Amino acid sequence: MDLKSLNHLTQSLLLATTLSVGLTVSACSAESLNITESVKQNDPKQTYELGLAYYEGDSVPEDDDKAFELFQVAADQGYAPAEHYLGLMYHDGLGTEKDYQKAFAWMQKAANQGYADAQFSLGIMYGSGVGIDQDYEKAMQLYLLAADNGSFNAQNNIGTMYYFGRGVTQSYTKAFEWYKKAAEQDVGLAQFNLGDLYEQGQGVPQDYEKAFEWYKKAADQGNQEASNRIGRLVMNGKIDDKGITIFSTQEIGLTLGDIEEMSQ
Repeated sequence: MDLKSLNHLTQSLLLATTLSVGLTVSACSAESLNITESVKQNDPKQTYELGLAYYEGDSVPEDDDKAFELFQVAADQGYAPAEHYLGLMYHDGLGTEKDYQKAFAWMQKAANQGYADAQFSLGIMYGSGVGIDQDYEKAMQLYLLAADNGSFNAQNNIGTMYYFGRGVTQSYTKAFEWYKKAAEQDVGLAQFNLGDLYEQGQGVPQDYEKAFEWYKKAADQGNQEASNRIGRLVMNGKIDDKGITIFSTQEIGLTLGDIEEMSQ
């Protein structure tokens, strides 16, 4: 899943992620095929990849209508990645009218095939309650399935569910364990969340140096809030500022700590 899809399929900053789709289309393959040829070849994977090229504007002009058409053809042949993206397009109203029921139905088809990205997306739908009744327990079940099928971003969201006690018994310790799993797989948001737990001393002994280490990893991936946190640690004298560049000290967005304070 990419940022384009996640603009609407997120519950909050805490649940936002950036999934790479794992399938890319080279310039030569996108240019050498057209929709008619791809469909005639009756190859759902190839049809999906061309649809993805149009969806992302990779090697061909971005065209949501063509992407939707191609995803539909591949999805009708039971190709899980296409079913998932078709669901995303219905969810966001791209290339078609917005329809949450169809979005859910197509994502569920892909999820039932064990497709981790679709299981993750369904979990977010259940977590946010957009288009379906909010159900944290079902969201948690789907995140666990997605995590078992290799979704590192699902690991991060499981950590968040434990952090707030949504669908599970609240546990900072378990939140730490799941954030750490995702953080070690270079999930930037999980690295930030892990840094926050170290800074606050939640689920783990307070350790500003370790908080800095994880914030730095997240900041290196472009997480502005992680850069802000590093600046705050320096200004408050929590870490040695020797050799540390402060990117910004302006608070942006919501963090674990911010939301926790708001809920009190």
